[in-house]
Amino acid sequence: MDCKYCSRKCQCAGRQKNGTQRYFCRTCKKYQQKAYLYQACYGTVNKTIKLLVCESVGIRGISRVLKIAVGTVLSRIKLIAAAIAKPPIPLHQSALEVDELWTYIRRKDNEYWLAYALDKATRKVIDFVIGKRTKGTLKILIDSLLSAAPKKIKTDKLTIYRRLIPQNLHQYTPFGTNHIERKNLSIRTHIKRLSRRTFCFSRNILLLESCVKIYFWG
Repeated sequence: MDCKYCSRKCQCAGRQKNGTQRYFCRTCKKYQQKAYLYQACYGTVNKTIKLLVCESVGIRGISRVLKIAVGTVLSRIKLIAAAIAKPPIPLHQSALEVDELWTYIRRKDNEYWLAYALDKATRKVIDFVIGKRTKGTLKILIDSLLSAAPKKIKTDKLTIYRRLIPQNLHQYTPFGTNHIERKNLSIRTHIKRLSRRTFCFSRNILLLESCVKIYFWG
């Protein structure tokens, strides 16, 4: 057998517990097999997980499709999200739109909200925060946006925004958040755990943040 890493010849090196022949490469000092039964070892798995997360496939659905353990899917999603860097917020944007999406963690009475900001010109998400629908949660997002000195921040009529955004920047006119409202529909379609009526839900806030991060910036 030729080595999968350096293409040199490998020698037999015993068998696994299931009887599969194992090989050893003297050049790169690595053990390997001709084929692996467990699919998670292949390099394309992470890319496929990213695609399935963004196509409304739940954790157990991904596990069934890829034939890997549920725990492996969970750990891979967290690793993929941890490797994604948050993009810098562009300075002096002409208009940003801000809105929230309702969801829950573990049970429906444990409500959480995804608040995020959309660049009206490019339709790209520039920042988000997940937490309770309180002034403290939204302040994290708004302070991040204000640091980039936008010309306008458009929101709905939620009174909390009026306390956080300076009056000369804030705008809450009718139809001012059309683009982000349309984005909400796409998010609910593509992320199963954020759908209005679904059996899929998040067990912890880290997993929810990871899935959202993969969808926005992955």
